[in-house]
Amino acid sequence: MTYFIESAKIGIQFLGIGYFPDNGENYPLAHFIDKLEKICYEKDFIKDSTKIYDFLLRMSVENDTGQYVKGIMAGFNNGVSYVATFNTFNHQFKVQQLYPGNFIDSENNKNQIPIDENEAIDEIKNRIKDKGNEKWWSIGGPIDFLKIKNNSFEFLERNTNTFNGTQNELIDNFKNNISKINGEILKTPKIEKYNL
Repeated sequence: MTYFIESAKIGIQFLGIGYFPDNGENYPLAHFIDKLEKICYEKDFIKDSTKIYDFLLRMSVENDTGQYVKGIMAGFNNGVSYVATFNTFNHQFKVQQLYPGNFIDSENNKNQIPIDENEAIDEIKNRIKDKGNEKWWSIGGPIDFLKIKNNSFEFLERNTNTFNGTQNELIDNFKNNISKINGEILKTPKIEKYNL
């Protein structure tokens, strides 16, 4: 799930997704975007991304696989592009300048992404498809493509296969009417043995 926090001028993509409590119900991260919009930002990427991370950290439970948020934020500071990677599971937060031609790949693929926008999108889709064929149980379906410029933003592609209801609504729909869940059922899970 990808969002643009208009008041901060920061794009954020969530990779670790859970349900978090608010007023007696558990909600997906989409519910908290409005709350992120209401934070008082300083138009400084480092300070503002830290405020967003601190908000997400307060919602999370350290070392709890069901109550953490992982992802990446992107934006500009005085015309310079920055990214922040974060993981509230183990309290990791890192901000770095993103120089022209540089990119961050969560799977550590070091092959250069093309500069042309359409070719870059095709390359990212192919990487996700390849990884999905290799480990389909750990890679999601269609992703969002958010283009951020110094003074503007636009979604080049948007994934509409999301369910934004509460956790109780999700469970109820699984039991009573699975077609209400706007998503995609993956293949039967595969169990693998890991040595810790």
